[in-house]
Amino acid sequence: MEGTEKISAEQLKSFHNKVNEEADSIINYFMVGYFLFGLFLSIFYSTWAFGLIMGGISLGLYFLAKSFLSGSLIFRLIVSFLFWNFGMQFIIQLHGMYEMHFFYFVSLTVLLFYEDWRVLLPAVIYAIMTFLLLFYLQLSGSEFNLYFENVPALSIKHAVLHIGILCLYAGLCMLWSNLQRRQTKYAGVNFLQMEEQLKLMDTNIHFADSISQGNLSANYGADKADRLGESLMNMRASLIEASEREAKEKFVNVGLASIGEILRNNADNLDVLCDNVIEKLVNYMKANQGGIFILNKDENMDETYLELMACRAYERKKYLEKRIEVGQGLVGQAAIEKETIYMLDIPKGYLNITSGLGLATPNSLLIVPLKSNEEVVGVIEMASFENFSDTDIEFLEKVGESIASTVISAKTNQTTKELLEQSRQMTEEMQAQEEEMRQNMEEMQATQEEMARTQKELSAKEANLNALINNTTDSIITIDRGYRIVVMNEVQKERYRGTQYEGLQEGANALDMLGSVRDEWKGYYDRAMSGERLDFTIKSSVKGEDAWREYFINPIKEKSGNIIGASIFSRDVTDKKRMEVELKKKGFVLDAMINSTTNTYFAVDAQYKVILANKVLRERFKEQGIVLNPGDNILDKMQGEARKKWKERYDRALKGETFNIEETRELKDRTLFISVHCDPIRDGDGEIIGVSVVSRDITDQKEAMDKVEELSAEIAKLKR
Repeated sequence: MEGTEKISAEQLKSFHNKVNEEADSIINYFMVGYFLFGLFLSIFYSTWAFGLIMGGISLGLYFLAKSFLSGSLIFRLIVSFLFWNFGMQFIIQLHGMYEMHFFYFVSLTVLLFYEDWRVLLPAVIYAIMTFLLLFYLQLSGSEFNLYFENVPALSIKHAVLHIGILCLYAGLCMLWSNLQRRQTKYAGVNFLQMEEQLKLMDTNIHFADSISQGNLSANYGADKADRLGESLMNMRASLIEASEREAKEKFVNVGLASIGEILRNNADNLDVLCDNVIEKLVNYMKANQGGIFILNKDENMDETYLELMACRAYERKKYLEKRIEVGQGLVGQAAIEKETIYMLDIPKGYLNITSGLGLATPNSLLIVPLKSNEEVVGVIEMASFENFSDTDIEFLEKVGESIASTVISAKTNQTTKELLEQSRQMTEEMQAQEEEMRQNMEEMQATQEEMARTQKELSAKEANLNALINNTTDSIITIDRGYRIVVMNEVQKERYRGTQYEGLQEGANALDMLGSVRDEWKGYYDRAMSGERLDFTIKSSVKGEDAWREYFINPIKEKSGNIIGASIFSRDVTDKKRMEVELKKKGFVLDAMINSTTNTYFAVDAQYKVILANKVLRERFKEQGIVLNPGDNILDKMQGEARKKWKERYDRALKGETFNIEETRELKDRTLFISVHCDPIRDGDGEIIGVSVVSRDITDQKEAMDKVEELSAEIAKLKR
């Protein structure tokens, strides 16, 4: 039966014990009944003494065994033996009357209640031995035959038949006993399984009640769950996941709402806004320190930088004057890369948190750029002794977008205020000048004649402008927002003449007759009319020539700033393209030149980053275990006095100084003399963008010069 292998014999023992107890109750009646039946037979056969003695002994043995061996297999085997002992008693009392063999069948049938085939064995063996004894006494003519006068004459054939019947019935009873025991086992298994199922049902009900009351951490209460229990645990897992997701969403939404209120209430004051926002963020995220940096522009140097607007540490307000260049450090890196930086391994000395016990390095650092539509306006830096969760990062990134939008609005409002103030001042000045304007009306009347003359000059200038756009070698076209051509110079018309584009004239649609490239050029025009300035070079296909043209497509704006069209300038840059190819070849030549000498050639930019380093220099660094690649900061590759010395040299050259330095380099066996030439690198506008360094080994020249000086001194002595 399915499931029986999961039920142990110990669990089923109680069911078999109950069967044995019920069988013991039935056996009591049969034992007393057998004893009384023996007395009843004594009435007819005058065997009172035998019935009382043998029946009493059997009954006494039964109760003695029951007192000391009750419930054991030995007790049941004794009962089996005594059952046929009474049968033997009845056969003797009836002088061998074979009808008494019916007690054999009755006894085995009663013993079936024990459901144990072993219990039948004593009675079966005892009965067969009794039958064989009677058969032997009959064959031997024993003097005991007078006690078995009712025994019919038996042959071997009858004896075998009788024994066979006894064994057959014994076998059937044993088989039936096993069947009964198996049924009891199955009934016990069903009961235990049902009991287990009821326990699981109670467990499932209790577990479901706990979940319904919101206790998602409740234990299941059973070692192994059924399908319903598994479904309930899966449901709990889903509820826990939903609860965690709801908690995260609540954290983000509540935080956004509280920050949003701060942003709305302080949109007109950037300083107060930053101060309140960073205070709220540090407390809400349970961080230990936080700072907010805003991107500003240095009007004097025409460059942008990050300024620390507000900072909080351990809920104490701190104002620190700090300026970080864009790209400098982790904060500057986040601003230029527009990506969140989350670090668990904080660089030593990068940031300290002040507490009552002194300074301590945080365990986690979160830097989020404040950006709106990919425009970065600042950076938020948060530090904590605890790790930031994914929810914290997501929340701060979303808050960053809101802060960025508000900062942009605040700056716009601030600019608007300044413009309004300027407008007010201008209005006052205009009012002050109104009187002067009235006084100048007469003069204006006099100047009208001058304006008429000026109009003529403007007409002449317009003619000159037309001459100008038609005398250039560039192709010029202007279009309106409907892609209609407003202006087309003669160069462009001549270029289209004799081609499929010849029909494109003033007033025509610039997209007509463009064929397969219509969508491509429409995309260029639409980008320009959206405010974008385009500059690109493509291969010309107007006349199938092998040429390259550079295009400049710019929006045309009114004084109000509205875009009313686009201008398209193009020129032939085939020679320039070829020159680029030649320059590339020259680059390969230059590379070969600087790498085929024993001198070192080296160049860095204004941030000390390697632009160029020839093979000789790279090999020298490699000998010191240093790998030198373009883009590396050369000062990071040096230490101690060498770093300080070379930084001073780079700074001198970056200030515009060109200089030579001769220095010595001590080796194990000799001294080398090195000539170092430092020169600033300038761009096309003359701005210094880097430093070039050439180092040459002049030891041989130096030694030669020393020898020349020695010879000169010797010659001078000889002349004397």
